[in-house]
Amino acid sequence: MSETGFISRTVIVLSIIAFAFLSSCSKEIYNLSVKTVIADSKTKRPVPGAYLNVTCFYQDNIDNSFSEEKKEQSDVGGKVSVSFDKGYLLEVKASSPGYLNYKNKVLAKKRFPDTLFLVKEPEKTDLSLSILSSYNVTPNTPYIRIKKVIADDVKAKKQPQEIWGFDFINNKVVSDLDNADIWLDPKSTNTSFVFRTSEKGGIYPVYEEDLSQSFFLEIENVPELKYYHTYKTNGTERGYFILCRDGKRIVKMVPEDYLCTVEYQDNDKKIEESGIRLNYIIQKDTVNSNKFPLVVIYELLNRAQTTSMNTVDKNKDKLVSESF
Repeated sequence: MSETGFISRTVIVLSIIAFAFLSSCSKEIYNLSVKTVIADSKTKRPVPGAYLNVTCFYQDNIDNSFSEEKKEQSDVGGKVSVSFDKGYLLEVKASSPGYLNYKNKVLAKKRFPDTLFLVKEPEKTDLSLSILSSYNVTPNTPYIRIKKVIADDVKAKKQPQEIWGFDFINNKVVSDLDNADIWLDPKSTNTSFVFRTSEKGGIYPVYEEDLSQSFFLEIENVPELKYYHTYKTNGTERGYFILCRDGKRIVKMVPEDYLCTVEYQDNDKKIEESGIRLNYIIQKDTVNSNKFPLVVIYELLNRAQTTSMNTVDKNKDKLVSESF
């Protein structure tokens, strides 16, 4: 190759490199200012205190590209801004508690979005559903009851009655009422039940007039009203909110509307148990215990119904339990 040819090719290569460098620099914007509003994607309301994290990339020379990062917090109106001396590419991140993180890349020569919309995190919930799938009573059935001896003599009639309550937190029947969330008072009759709860817990009735269809499928938010420690039914109730004995967990309870009586022989004694079986949904999440997302309940009920239909012939005495 001649010296002249070599020089010509060198000039061409250098020209290409120089053109690439100039093209890269031409994409850079000087005195770059980013101003935006961070808002809720659903309500369109500003999100104050949200963090905007912007990484700005710029060309220092033909061989090296550098970056500068800045982080600012939005004001009460959701407004936030950052600025850079120069740059050709912006990597944008925005975050706020309760929202999914926002991430995007924006060319510096393009107009920066006026608003960055944050999407709320999916609702966290820990619902557990228990519904009765048969008319039988088994050791696993949620069944609050009063146990007594059936006898003709006066001495036997004066024996103390045994009260069994229900522990929603651990999903079991208990005779120790200190570990029970709800139980029946002996004053209960076939026409009027008397519910009792723990000191830190309570019961709140929901009446027929408050609903259009189903208590389970309505009233998503727990009412902030007074809970009773003792409640006598009047026949118009369609469900109850139960505050558990820990003072945190909430239950949606729909008891059967009649006393279920079971009689059996225990050695030489004839025992009678009168009680009520329970259907319920417990919100185990103590942080978000004041909400029962209806979309989740629909899914739980559909799943439980399917399970019940598939197992009704094989397991007639079992309780259908589902969790989400």
